Amino acid sequence: MSDENVITIEIRGHEKAALEAAHRISALFLSSGPCRLQRTPGEDEVQVLVHADVARGTGEGGYLDPDDAEGAGAFLR
Repeated sequence: MSDENVITIEIRGHEKAALEAAHRISALFLSSGPCRLQRTPGEDEVQVLVHADVARGTGEGGYLDPDDAEGAGAFLR
């Protein structure tokens, strides 16, 4: 996998919706899954980052098993 195919998607919203969006992205692309959920004190929204390899076709997505992560890029470990 080439790093030029890896993108970072920042999702902001209410926690349930933000996590659902991250899971749906993971259904489309090989991804890290939701990571680095952050809250800002006093705000209802959260921020979730997802790192995805867009080189894989639709339907080839999902989280990578740790055993299969060798050579897949540090973001998937």
